Amino acid sequence: MDAGLSLRRARRDEWPRLFVWYAVAYRDHIDAIWGWNDAWQRRDFGRLFERVRPLIVVDGAREVGYLQVLWRAGALHLANIVLVAEARGAGRGGRLLGHLQARAGRLDRAVTLRVFRTNARAEAFYARHGFQRSGQSDTHVEMRWRAVGPE
Repeated sequence: MDAGLSLRRARRDEWPRLFVWYAVAYRDHIDAIWGWNDAWQRRDFGRLFERVRPLIVVDGAREVGYLQVLWRAGALHLANIVLVAEARGAGRGGRLLGHLQARAGRLDRAVTLRVFRTNARAEAFYARHGFQRSGQSDTHVEMRWRAVGPE
């Protein structure tokens, strides 16, 4: 994939660890919008885990996060990108996003995603990588990126 970064499919026995990463990354936003209900979050995470098995992000020998991508008509939808706290801010997220954008460009697809409306930092990150707002709800900002093809 990229010098130093690789992806591998998560195994079912890794679910508990990935849920912890998910909770650390998203809990404050979920708490602010709906309130955190641990039982509900575990069920919802488990359903998505089975439907879209995460890809573990490996940097060298260290597992530093995961991502989940859904194939939709005309777009690759980034359902989740989670990096452990100590792996953030070093360009890994941008490299992963660049890889996804390159793949979408080769397939002539857009990349879509949603960020919690309370997560201005994530929205700014995606905007720096060429994403534009495409909608919003009470809970999320929807964003879209499309490769600019030859005129």
